Amino acid sequence: MTSPTPATVEELREAQRVEYGTYVAVQPIDINGARAFNVGDAVPVGHVDRGVVISDQVAKVTTKAGREAAGVTDTTSKG
Repeated sequence: MTSPTPATVEELREAQRVEYGTYVAVQPIDINGARAFNVGDAVPVGHVDRGVVISDQVAKVTTKAGREAAGVTDTTSKG
């Protein structure tokens, strides 16, 4: 079964934000012998869900490992 087609531009943008804004590669990922994702690249949720990419090769962007792989640093002072 396929997902319904988004009806509006806003729905399409949100669907793509979710698809590409959840996981980042934490190591180089090759698919069928070709480089598909470098460290820090967004990895589609569908690739992880279908097993195209092993879950150990990615991290959620909300985790410390995901933020580090994406090059996001925490500059908030703790004092």
